[in-house]
Amino acid sequence: MAIQSTPALSTLEPLFSPRSVAVVGASQDTKRIRGRLLRQLLDGGFAGPVYPVNPSSELIQSLKAYPSVDALPEAVDLALIAVAADQIMEVLAQCARRGIRAAAIFTAGANGLPVGQRLQDHVAAFARQSGMRILGPNAEGFIDTEGGLLATFSPTLIHVPPLPPGALPRRGRVSIVSQSGAMAFALYSRAMREHVPIRHLVSTGNESDVELLEVVEHLVAQGSSRVILLFVEGFRDPHRFAEVAARAADAGVALVVAKIGRSSAGQRAAVSHTAHLTGADTAYDAAFERYGVIRVDTPDEMLAIAAAISAGAYPKGKRVAIVTTSGGAGGWAADICEQAGLEVPEFAPEFKRRLGEIVPDYGSAENPVDVTARVVEDGGRTLLGILDLLDTAPGIDMGLVIMSLVASERITGIETELAALHTKLARPLVFHSPGVAGAEALTALARVGGLQLGLPEFARAMYRLDEYRLFRERWQQKRKSLLEPLVIPSNAPSLPAGVLDAKVTRALLDAWKVPQPGEQIVPGVEEAVDAAEGIGWPVAIKIVSPDIAHKTEAGGVELGLQNEQEVRAASERILERVRSRLPDARIEGLQVQQMMPPGREMVVGVVRDPDFGPMVMLGLGGIYIEVLRDAVFALAPLTLDDAQGMIGRLKGRAILDGVRGEPPADIGALAELLVSVSRLAAAHADDIAEIDLNPVLLYPVGRGAVAVDALVVAGAPATRESH
Repeated sequence: MAIQSTPALSTLEPLFSPRSVAVVGASQDTKRIRGRLLRQLLDGGFAGPVYPVNPSSELIQSLKAYPSVDALPEAVDLALIAVAADQIMEVLAQCARRGIRAAAIFTAGANGLPVGQRLQDHVAAFARQSGMRILGPNAEGFIDTEGGLLATFSPTLIHVPPLPPGALPRRGRVSIVSQSGAMAFALYSRAMREHVPIRHLVSTGNESDVELLEVVEHLVAQGSSRVILLFVEGFRDPHRFAEVAARAADAGVALVVAKIGRSSAGQRAAVSHTAHLTGADTAYDAAFERYGVIRVDTPDEMLAIAAAISAGAYPKGKRVAIVTTSGGAGGWAADICEQAGLEVPEFAPEFKRRLGEIVPDYGSAENPVDVTARVVEDGGRTLLGILDLLDTAPGIDMGLVIMSLVASERITGIETELAALHTKLARPLVFHSPGVAGAEALTALARVGGLQLGLPEFARAMYRLDEYRLFRERWQQKRKSLLEPLVIPSNAPSLPAGVLDAKVTRALLDAWKVPQPGEQIVPGVEEAVDAAEGIGWPVAIKIVSPDIAHKTEAGGVELGLQNEQEVRAASERILERVRSRLPDARIEGLQVQQMMPPGREMVVGVVRDPDFGPMVMLGLGGIYIEVLRDAVFALAPLTLDDAQGMIGRLKGRAILDGVRGEPPADIGALAELLVSVSRLAAAHADDIAEIDLNPVLLYPVGRGAVAVDALVVAGAPATRESH
């Protein structure tokens, strides 16, 4: 996946920022979709002219109506189309004749038709031919709350209207882009309940033309969103992802994604360790990891992260100070925070002394700080003093305040003081109410730039946002490395299609500086004996055949051979077994390989994903990968930082640090090997389908890592079916 250094111009302005709109199929009846579409557009405050189109009426909702698009008095920027499916193509043809540059189609079309005959297929062909930008069909619409553009029939807006422009000035704007209209407006309604101001919402429907990633790119360039929430079933054009995500990272716009498809049904069948452990969803995870996209599993987690970013609550570490009016609640919060990966450290002695001068005598100045319920009885003055002091605590990155907000006056009564406090805070300060918070308390908090979250949501959001901070710190250097061209070494061999033979595999790995044992390829038994004496004892003997990918299963491997007699006997046994089991296999000779001393067994591989390109796999060998499936993936190429991150994500990472007297493993050497393999895979992205290095032996610090056995397959892999 390549990224570009300069952005392309957006062609979506007429769609999302129109100066004039026609509603085709408009109705007087606001209980119907076609009537509600026009009504909400008018009620939203859209400033430009609106033209209803319907041959059955001359006046619709107090506006002059036109019998057809051809009859419109001007070429509007945008047509909102809500007519029967069999009328869609004629309406589009009229739009093209009239010079209309954009359309949104709300009609769903018939189900069950074969590909090529569906409504979206006809619309896609029309968009390509005409150059018109078309959203849908089957879109639930879109909104721009600042521009007063409510181009949707969703009844959600009747019950949860958008905030007026300029509301909640201390909160940054959030946008939603979704392939599901229902999920888009569900997220919108929940965000509004949490006082998260929504700027844009776009439901992309069947994506005949305009697709989700293009919308994201447009909104990033538009520049008013601090975070964009995405509900994704699958990218229509995954190859576009790298460019769009990179631009979001450049602009500091966080992408928070709910991507469905984590189930085992998404797994692809394949033959190697690498491909067997990957799947369509694994590739998305790897792509998200590379570009700092925050993937979430639940709506609660998504909205908590959105609310925190909207409030500017970015931590600069994972250390949290907890202030609570209930010791029990503080202990519970500490458990939840530490389970999520945050820390609840002890305070420095001097800070604890200063804090103890404010905390009531029967409270506690330890972390969590128990200030008792008394601090709210003096109008909140004691609490404000504690929070002000907390912002100076050394070794602390964020504060969590646990107090009941059932009575809204606990916040409204100190709103002015809280506003002043939030203006100067150097660290995030988040409130949590154990009981259901009063509506006015939440509104007041939002007005001052504050935030209230549930405990699990707080802990998970702060952990994820600190990881995002670390990504941002590394991004520019990573981006630079992604733009650097990969040059294939001059000594790299050409790659014929199929399983590469031992000579070509050896030459390829050598060219890319992947460490391997000393070895020779020989034609027969006597030559194997001579080669073994030259390499030094002990040695391993392996069959060489273009028809045998897995040598052990064919009986083509003998290990730990100590002398000439053992090599001769083992070579003869290998040839006899292979000829007996696989009589049609072409035998090109024997591989005589230096027998490496025992080490920690790892597995390193590459599989070429049809959407995202080559992915590198790392796993602990043996039972860890076969049974526990302890493997991680990342997109190629890797930086050393990426490789170290992969190693750190292994479930059994602690094993590599040395257990029960074993010395720590050479993590640096393993990371360098991963980088070499990843650069090989990225440079040969169009040629290599699969690499399997199994085992890779990892030795103690300073002794390196060696790929003992290698399988490389060149040629195109099977492509994934379109979603």
